[in-house]
Amino acid sequence: MHRKLVVSFFFFVAIKLFAQDAQNSVLNNKISIRFDNVNLPTALRQLNREANLNFSYNSNIIPRDTRISQDYENVAIKDLLDDLLSKGNLYYREVRGAIIILKRIYSERAITGRVIDRETEEPLPFANVFIDNSTLGIATDLKGNFRIENIPEIGFNLVVSYVGYKSKTIPFNYKQEVENRNFVIEMEIDPIALEAIQVIGKSKKRKSREERRLYRRFEEEFLGKSENAKECTIVNPEVLDFEILDSLNNYQVTAEDMLYIENRALGFRIGYLLEEFRFESGTKVNIGSAQFKELEPRSRRQYRRWEEARETAYYGSVLHFLNSLIQGELDKEGFKVNVVQYDSVTSEYTTPLNPPPLNQILQVEKTDKEYLYNLKSIGDIEVTYTREFEEDDYKKLYRSSSKSGNYKYTDKKARSSIALSDNQSLTSYQVFGLDLDEVDLFQKSIIFFNKLETQINFPGQFLQPREVTFGGWWRWGAFSDVLPLNYRPTN
Repeated sequence: MHRKLVVSFFFFVAIKLFAQDAQNSVLNNKISIRFDNVNLPTALRQLNREANLNFSYNSNIIPRDTRISQDYENVAIKDLLDDLLSKGNLYYREVRGAIIILKRIYSERAITGRVIDRETEEPLPFANVFIDNSTLGIATDLKGNFRIENIPEIGFNLVVSYVGYKSKTIPFNYKQEVENRNFVIEMEIDPIALEAIQVIGKSKKRKSREERRLYRRFEEEFLGKSENAKECTIVNPEVLDFEILDSLNNYQVTAEDMLYIENRALGFRIGYLLEEFRFESGTKVNIGSAQFKELEPRSRRQYRRWEEARETAYYGSVLHFLNSLIQGELDKEGFKVNVVQYDSVTSEYTTPLNPPPLNQILQVEKTDKEYLYNLKSIGDIEVTYTREFEEDDYKKLYRSSSKSGNYKYTDKKARSSIALSDNQSLTSYQVFGLDLDEVDLFQKSIIFFNKLETQINFPGQFLQPREVTFGGWWRWGAFSDVLPLNYRPTN
């Protein structure tokens, strides 16, 4: 009985949420136009003049070698645009009267299936089905069916969630696994979630002072401390539960439902299935699955700002680093790698001024599975991105001089530090009258390996996130700098 009530209740809510009124648009207007052996940029300019459309796009993504000779008679502008842009592997979005043209990352690969209750075999309508850490996802229809298209030909994790049921993650490694198949995904009801649903409508108890304090700590560690983090908001913090682990004030966080984060810096609303979050002895463990959805920009100016912010977040990120490592282009992309050593005399972690060659520090070996690689490291490593500098706020909090006089990372909670390897000492900068916060320092991050051999795939991610933890710059940005795996800069 409870099971049927749960499904019926959320079916009713979903119907209301997904019902939207159609809006009038200039794209519904009809037009007759002729293109006489012109390239795509010229065709767009002609369409702009004759239909009085307002286009916005990066000229670098518009192909110029495609020639168009065609008559369109009394066709809807939206149909004309669909056909016209398909010739250049492009698509568009209408934002407040402006037509924003974007490059399509196209693939014929698609996955189809049906989501059902494991015991009753009844369909689960409006279940959330998405490719982990991507913008690819959809809700099941009234019969529990789904189809996700344009999946890049890489390994991926399919995540299925439905309120009141245990979430499910299904890994796919081979292209052949998704072709010409219809997957039936059986969901198991979650007794704990069901208990929460049964008391829906009752006011949630006020969080204690201790819980509010832990929430502030969690918010800072989860979202990060960068400029982007200042524009991030956890939309539904009420789904979080906190637990102190020991007398050292270590804690862990669980979530009763999907956590939603609005990132106004990058223009995403992110649904996050929090699997594990733990802060212990200065080390942060954050495991979960993310579904990205683009926010609607209020103006073309805001859209351009988001585009620029996404590019900034990508360059120098973990995603960028692993992609460059797999492709053998670390140096070309501006990355330097050094080993991390523990100095028992100074009780500090340091990096040598003359590191060994890259192939002695890291080795990447292709496996028999497409886009899957084994990564072997000789130890913890320092990653320097030489095309961006650290923010001033970061330097004020995490830079100091070590006993040897060198700049270093300092994590007060972890009580450890990493000396820089730029062959400059604090004293040599002071000769020129420079304080620490006046020196431009490249972005430096640390990868601490819990296992010296782990797996990565393309696009860049660690397959077993528990086998690594991050320090330095990557920890500073944290979740506020995370992008979907299928993101690529336009330039």
